[in-house]
Parts: sequence; structure tokens; C-alpha cells
Amino acid sequence: MIFSKIKLFGLLALSYSLIACGQTQGSTVPNATPSATSSAIAQTPIAPQATEKPAVVAKSPEPQSTATASGHSLLSASQLESLKSLGIKIAIPQYVPQGFEVAEIKTEPCRDGEQAGANGVCRFRPSYKVVYRNAQNHCFAVDAVGGGVGGPNGVYTRAVNTNILGKVDINVGISGSGEPITDAIANAPQERLWTFPAGNSPFYSMNTCGTEVYMTPNEFIKIVQSLEWLPQSTTLVSSAPSQEEVEENAHRQFDKIANQPCDRQTKDEKSTRYMICSVQGADNKPRVISASSANIEAGDGIGYWFAEDRTVAAIRYFHTGEVFLFSGDRLVASLTPDQKVVANGEKTFQRETASRGFTGEQRKRLQDLAKGRGEDILSRFK
Repeated sequence: MIFSKIKLFGLLALSYSLIACGQTQGSTVPNATPSATSSAIAQTPIAPQATEKPAVVAKSPEPQSTATASGHSLLSASQLESLKSLGIKIAIPQYVPQGFEVAEIKTEPCRDGEQAGANGVCRFRPSYKVVYRNAQNHCFAVDAVGGGVGGPNGVYTRAVNTNILGKVDINVGISGSGEPITDAIANAPQERLWTFPAGNSPFYSMNTCGTEVYMTPNEFIKIVQSLEWLPQSTTLVSSAPSQEEVEENAHRQFDKIANQPCDRQTKDEKSTRYMICSVQGADNKPRVISASSANIEAGDGIGYWFAEDRTVAAIRYFHTGEVFLFSGDRLVASLTPDQKVVANGEKTFQRETASRGFTGEQRKRLQDLAKGRGEDILSRFK
């Protein structure tokens, strides 16, 4: 049994949010249709995007640093697990410019009833997207889809060779005549950089996000040419994190999400108040990081916190204060507040490994809740 501290604000953020709305905490809601609350919240209005006009931009290139991180090393254990679970080859850039980190991962496996071929692909799926972002909110992404690819030519284009995808077309701008990328263009930051999908199902591509000008085609080409397959060998298995490391990672992830500023939105239906909390995600789109529902009078409820790949990172029952931590859809630990211990203004929580103190039925019920992704709550805001 391990004792761990979490700031009272961080772990009780949802509860305080409810109290601010005139609610109190109630009893545990054990079933899959929760009556719960959370430090959950609203979506930020998104400003319309300006029409892209990709041409040579009269702007000095931003300095390119040789101090970079390996693309594989930037992925967490849970992100690696999520990508590898798709059953297809995963292309990840090994050259990642300094200051960029993995900001978001989206994965979509084949759906129930879809028959995958020998290459593991069932038409449009599996698919994934890995978004890299820096402190200036500049971002680029690599993705793959099973099929349905196509599109216009770039305003400017250049074919380059890559180790894993062969020849890849680099484009500047969209809906153009595909004129060659000159040295002057290649050395100046451009508004829209992208590759035509390459490969033979899955199809792989890269692009810069948004409309802000910050990257030169030469830098973009360097990233594209560094693409390598994510190892599926025992190398990753042998370096898999221990149970304690998995718990610590899940604990840190929950603490980070719970303390993240967000915009909240509420909706009342009869005696239940539903809440979601969102932040600005990739491509300037809102991303829900928490969701909850609660009885307005009693405050009984449940809250969900979501990781960047949309899986459930934590579930909390507000009456007891219990928090259940997940890695993917697997229950890895629980946090129980110690009502008697408060040190240096921080409440102490007792962490329990999921393999202890839970029956198989209890683990299954919680993991089924996690797999449900809080859809009963989220559907009210669509």
C-alpha cells in the first residue's frame, strides 16, 4: 500500500465546481448510468480560419536547432500501447525539432463486424494521428488511414525519397498547379506544408497544423525523411514499465488533467446536472478533458477524466472521493482520501494497486465504465 499526496485543489476540482453550482456531494453511483459530477466543462468558441494562400512568405526562417529528441522516446508507455494495439505498422518521425512534444494521439481500430485483410486493414481503418506541438502552439502531425485517400495538388511540390515509404510528394499550399519548390521557397517559412498520402494501405501522410507560418519546407522534408517504423519487437516488451511505474504514470496524468484550466459547459435535465470541461486541442478544435453528471439536490455522481488519446484516465465517485486510475481501458490503481491526514495544506491519499482489494466483478464493472467513455454524458452536448 502506497501513500501519495495530491493537492486538494487538483483532486477536488470537480467537487468544488459542483459546490460552486449549489451542489453537495452525495452517495456513490455504482452502475453504468451514473448520476454524477465533475470538474467538467464548456467548449471554447473557435474563431473561423483564414483562407490559406500558400506562397513565398517574406519572413526569415526560424532558427533550426540540432538538439532534438527521438520520436519514439517522446511516446509514453500508454501511447505506445495504444498505437501498437491497432495491428498495423506505425510511422513515427525520428527527427523532432527542439521544443516539440507529443500533444495528442488519436487511434481508431476496425469496427465490430469489419473484416480486416492480411495487412490488418478494413478499408478506412485502422487509423491513427500523432500531433506534435511546441510552447508557441506550432504543430505538425503524422497520420495513417486504411483507404479513401486523394486530394488536390499543392501550389508548389517536390518529390523526396524516404527510407520506409519510398518516394513522397512534399507540397506547399493546396489546389495549385504543382510547380517545383525552388530553393527560395524551400528556405522560407510557408503557410501550409503537407505530403500526399504514401504507402499501399495503410497510407501515411504528414502536415503542419493551422495557418500560422513557422516552418520551412526544408525543415519539413527533414522530418518526413526521418520517418521510421515503430518497433514491434521484444525490445519494447523488455523495456515495458513496471506495475509501480504504470501506476505512477497514471497518477501523474490524472493530476495533470485535473489541474488543467478549462472551459466548462453545463446542462440540466430534470434533477440531473451534466457538465463537460474542454481545452483547445489539435487543429484549434476543442477537446473534452472531463465530463460528469450529478443529482442537483444530493450531489451523487461520477466524473470522468480523459487522456489525449480520448481514453479514460480516471473515474471518480464524488460521495466517497474515490478515484480509479486507468491505463488505456485497464484499471491500474485506486486513490482513497485519508480523512484524518492533512499535511502542509495537502490531503493525503492512499493508493491501492488494482490487483489487490478488488474482486473480478468490481474490476470488470469499472473497466466497462471506462470503455463507455462517458458517452451518456457527452451525448448531451452534441
